[in-house]
Amino acid sequence: MSFIKPFIASPSKQPTSLDLLVATAGDLQRGLSSGQLTSVGLVDAYLDQIENHDDYLHAIISKPPRVRLVEQARKLDEERESKAVRGRLHGIPILIKDNIATLPELHMGTTAGSFALAGSKPKSNAEIINRLIEAGAIIVGKANLSELSFFKGSKLDCGWSAIGGQTQSAYVRGGFQPDDTFAGHSNPAGSSSGSAVGVTAGYAPISIGTETEGSLIIPASRAALYTIKPTIPIISQEGIVPITGFCDSAGPMTKSVEDLANLMDVLVDRSQTRVPVDGYISAVTATWDGLKIGTLDPEVWTFWEVARKPAPGAEAQMVSFRIYLDNKESAEME
Repeated sequence: MSFIKPFIASPSKQPTSLDLLVATAGDLQRGLSSGQLTSVGLVDAYLDQIENHDDYLHAIISKPPRVRLVEQARKLDEERESKAVRGRLHGIPILIKDNIATLPELHMGTTAGSFALAGSKPKSNAEIINRLIEAGAIIVGKANLSELSFFKGSKLDCGWSAIGGQTQSAYVRGGFQPDDTFAGHSNPAGSSSGSAVGVTAGYAPISIGTETEGSLIIPASRAALYTIKPTIPIISQEGIVPITGFCDSAGPMTKSVEDLANLMDVLVDRSQTRVPVDGYISAVTATWDGLKIGTLDPEVWTFWEVARKPAPGAEAQMVSFRIYLDNKESAEME
């Protein structure tokens, strides 16, 4: 259970039912299509959430000036009013891991969390950035990460970078413990730490991270999000600070399978793979029909023992949350 206070947007900005902690991009798109929401209001709400909580969470390294984002959102609202909706991401805020190149004109750095890259000026956007902009997504910030995607050295703390500081989990009271292990309970995991924590904390409904080995899967699992490491090379690596071309891939982090599919439809280069005629979203059928599910032996497929650290308090927290849910369900039935 996240201890971040739900941000309920004020009536002057959006309907009071908009809870940024649970709202998906699909929810927002339906609200935008019905006229209940505006992209301008969404940008204001998400930037307020970042400003309210990131002094502690450290999930964001940089973000554009509010006035610039509001101007971009207003143009997208005008396009919508003119029936020129670009797609399912039109007017939707998104976070981008800070090892993915963005032009200086987007008013965000590209540092990979390292002072060595502070002040760098990419000559072009990463290809996936152009795809997102063309799809109408609004980049509200660049996310913190394990510096240089955790390949700066050994025995590093996940989610720490020289520029962004220590990313904190939105679910762990007391924050990251210095004596914790690589996969310990208080560890937000990485290297796409800020991309995961930012979505959990309601900074944006969706984000982009990258993975060489576990950097999407592990932090997303810690943040209760959906993700996938796409097969290489169906998503372009161009403009991403490299570790190795054999393993690197960008990928989505979301709160729903619907959002995951919609992001894949934007990010994937169809010339590199077979995509359903109507896109990945056509496979989101809300049924189990045709699915094949594999399982792994947890005693074999787990972190090495030195990386694990028992946390009795974590189990107690889960039990207390289960009791809370049971009591809530009972009260609603009465």
